Amino acid sequence: MAVYILMNAPTMKLLNKSAPFLLLFFTLGTALSACESRRTIEAEEASTASAGVDQQDSRDTILVVRGNTNAVKELKKFKDWVNQKANKVDSATNENLPEIQAEFKRKTAHLEKGLDSLSKDAKAEYLATKAKYKAWEAQNKERTSKPLQAGEIKKRQKQLLGEYQNLNSINATNVCEAYLVFMGMVRAKKHNWDQNDWDYTDYVYRQLNNRKQEITTSISTNDELKIKSLQAEYLALEAGKDAKDLIKAVKSK
Repeated sequence: MAVYILMNAPTMKLLNKSAPFLLLFFTLGTALSACESRRTIEAEEASTASAGVDQQDSRDTILVVRGNTNAVKELKKFKDWVNQKANKVDSATNENLPEIQAEFKRKTAHLEKGLDSLSKDAKAEYLATKAKYKAWEAQNKERTSKPLQAGEIKKRQKQLLGEYQNLNSINATNVCEAYLVFMGMVRAKKHNWDQNDWDYTDYVYRQLNNRKQEITTSISTNDELKIKSLQAEYLALEAGKDAKDLIKAVKSK
């Protein structure tokens, strides 16, 4: 459908003179618009491509970090296991030593598969933990090769428990007092003890724990809490003593 626009003569004359300029303006505008549209699309494509690279890098980084995190977690578990063994003085441990040695081999073999993903400091920590275990194992073999003497055990029970040296006399009413007497003697004498003293002391401690276990259902909540605190103190002292011995053992090698 045709549309007719009525114009007067002066207007027509002006349009005729301006036509070339209007055509040039329209052409440039169209080209610029197309160019602008094209650049926007290219920018979006570049952005999408960049996002793809960033996502891939992010995934790779996550995998690396995740691998390191798992290795660090395994190292921590190994350290906790070794510390649990090293901080425990038990004359019966030698009987279970073959099982402990087998477990040590399994744990170290598993850890060493991911050793390359650990940092330099973490690797050093791993080697130090292995050395700690080896020192504990050697020390334990030496200690458990010398059985405790019945006469000396009786003497130590009297020294460490006083009036509670007869374990059967300990009941729910006086068990907390028995632990207080025991820990009082440990605090007073520990500075002059050697490894042999600690072995006998630990034997008495375990016998006291066994007696407590027999009457545990009758012990009051307050006494139970006090006893747990005293047990924690003893274990901390024992661990500190073992740590010093292990450092000496490692340095001497």
